[in-house]
Amino acid sequence: MIVPALAKDCIEVVSAGGGYAFWKAVGEGANQAGKELGVDIYFRGPPSEEDRQSQAVIANMIWDLRCKALVIAPNAPERAQLVGQLNAKGIPTVYIDRDTGGADVAAVVATNNVEAGRLAGKEMAKALSGKGRVVLLREKEDVVSTEDRARGFIEGATKAGLKVVHDAYIGTSVGDTRVRAEEALKKLRGKFDGVFTPNESTSLGALIQLKKMGLAGKVVHIGFDTNQYLLSAVRLGDLHGLVVQRPREMGYQGVYLAHRKTQGQTIENRKVDTGVVFVTKTNMDQPDIARELY
Repeated sequence: MIVPALAKDCIEVVSAGGGYAFWKAVGEGANQAGKELGVDIYFRGPPSEEDRQSQAVIANMIWDLRCKALVIAPNAPERAQLVGQLNAKGIPTVYIDRDTGGADVAAVVATNNVEAGRLAGKEMAKALSGKGRVVLLREKEDVVSTEDRARGFIEGATKAGLKVVHDAYIGTSVGDTRVRAEEALKKLRGKFDGVFTPNESTSLGALIQLKKMGLAGKVVHIGFDTNQYLLSAVRLGDLHGLVVQRPREMGYQGVYLAHRKTQGQTIENRKVDTGVVFVTKTNMDQPDIARELY
């Protein structure tokens, strides 16, 4: 095993953004793994997923921290350059949540986002009895994870008989998604039966606008990821359902795999799917579902 001479027994974990329940849960999983392994975890992230420069600065702190591994949800493909530099020093990197490509990472721990999107499309078709017009409100064009979910949703929904009548990008912050969801949905009033939003911020923005228009609970809205506001909306019937990832598992397994690599162990399965659950009003209190909520 090759590690820097002054390396501490620590692993740096870097989120793609900040402020959302999803990334908080990733940190909780990472810290739990650190406790079990006796390894210090330095968890931090940029203010937003659009802030590529801040993530670069945070990720490069690994040189000063002298940690033995990096676990990161890359918010830009250029993060591969740092991965290459770390590899040259014998410091492994594990990607979580997404794979932006171009890097020799030890493993990728993430949701199979295409399959998760297909699930949302199938559930939308089920709710609309295989007939209807749906709107797709995406996050941002170069976010690999949400683009894969959108692609899977289109495949699942259209194969089941639905028609995607509008497809738009509405931003990464809740402020942006609220404004752009309003612009899109007001023009489409009366011309859509369902809405799919592929992440937490788009789900919040669209939900707020649908409530403002008096359409929450009247059109089928399926969101992605969760927080207490979104869960409350599911319970009230304002949201039909949520595709919920397992971010604690991402953080937890990411740290474990990175640690294994620092110990010179071979990682046989370099692509780990942490799975999703589909949460509705009728199943959200079931123990196996409730424990995945965050």
